[in-house]
Amino acid sequence: MTSDVKFPLTNQELAEIGKGNLVRLPATWSEYWEILATAEYRADFYNNEIIASMSYEGDIHSMIAARFNMFFGIIFEDSKLYRVYNSNRPIYSPACKSLKTGVFNADGMVVALPTVPYEYQAGMTAETNPILLIEILSESTQSYDWGTKLPCYKEIASLQQIFFIEQSRPKIFAMERESPNRWSETTLTEGEDSIVIQGSSIPLQKIYRELYF
Repeated sequence: MTSDVKFPLTNQELAEIGKGNLVRLPATWSEYWEILATAEYRADFYNNEIIASMSYEGDIHSMIAARFNMFFGIIFEDSKLYRVYNSNRPIYSPACKSLKTGVFNADGMVVALPTVPYEYQAGMTAETNPILLIEILSESTQSYDWGTKLPCYKEIASLQQIFFIEQSRPKIFAMERESPNRWSETTLTEGEDSIVIQGSSIPLQKIYRELYF
């Protein structure tokens, strides 16, 4: 590596640097791929920075993700029409490629239309036609999710719905495309409030069952 920055390789080293926060390290494109090949944690590369968070899933995050996996197994049971992926399946936003990859990891679930994926590195691909994204928010990554990832998500032409899910309380930000350049946003906080996916209503009390309801 050519940089003078010492890059962490383990989750413990990353935690010591970040102290509970998202870690941003200036890096080159080649340094990013060297790190990705050996590091324990996951990372994005955006605007000449490695943006990293620990590869650790807390119990609440895991429970919420499992619920959506169950819901989606029913809603999207016709696998010929849709592909359902769990946490960290990369997606590609061409509008953000100018800041290097344009590839982001959705920390939740990805539902995509079958298509030829985008190969951003030999043997590594990202979805090009997602229709729905779930981001399970954490305190350390919220600013990156809202400030960097969300604007790039909204530029993906196929994407119709985005759900940002809070862990610390029952709260969901539901975003839906109304036209190519217009999105609506609804904030849901009550147990009876529901998100609607492919005509199926899912109330918050089911999503957060045994956590807050």
